[in-house]
Amino acid sequence: MLLLHRVNLLIILLISGPSLWSSNFDDATGFIREWVKTEQLIGEESTDWNAEKAALADVKDALEKEIEELDKRLEESEEEAVGAAKQRTTLLEQKSEIQKTTLSLIEGIKKLQQQMEEASKLLPTPLSERLSPFRKKLGDTTQQIDLPLRQRLDTILSMLQAISLYHRSVNLERQEFALEDGISREFQVLYFGLSIAYFVNESGTVSGYGKPSKNGWFWKRQDTLAVEISTGVDMLNNRSMPRFLKLPFPKPQGGER
Repeated sequence: MLLLHRVNLLIILLISGPSLWSSNFDDATGFIREWVKTEQLIGEESTDWNAEKAALADVKDALEKEIEELDKRLEESEEEAVGAAKQRTTLLEQKSEIQKTTLSLIEGIKKLQQQMEEASKLLPTPLSERLSPFRKKLGDTTQQIDLPLRQRLDTILSMLQAISLYHRSVNLERQEFALEDGISREFQVLYFGLSIAYFVNESGTVSGYGKPSKNGWFWKRQDTLAVEISTGVDMLNNRSMPRFLKLPFPKPQGGER
């Protein structure tokens, strides 16, 4: 529309000025030609600008979407960081609790081991000898044995189980020790748990009983018990019919404790 107005204005100027038309025809023709080229360039520039404008708008939309996506990811990362921090705090609290429990367990095992060392003299010698490999594995409480906590606990539990089983049973052992006369002999010994034991020699001429004390087991000779003790030995060896045994249970005296 603007181009049409400009053409009309040019025609009016040409009609109203015939002298100018005749004298400057070549100049006017050149002017029109340049003017048309200018208008064509303006039109082409306008078209190119519209295309570029559309392209820029597309780029703008793409950048805005990318910024929005980055903001979203940043927000998610912040939330994950907060979650990770909470999880780390929880794990640290759990670690602290586990460490406290482990230290408490270590102290408990150490005390239990000390008690077992103190009570080791109360154990019958044969049982104590069978438990010797377990004690060597643990070491005493003054030694630093590089033994995992689980293995230490398993070892102590195995020892306690063996002691408990022995205490609930009647056990026949062959054992050598000396009596008041200082003569060392081999006896067959009936251990009734960990509380009392009765011994007799192979010929049935020497017998007696034994009880535990803080200084170890002490043995008292009492040859009148030989027949009953020998019968008990035969019963455990399946050489005699089971029956009740008449054996004394002496009370501990001051010197025997």
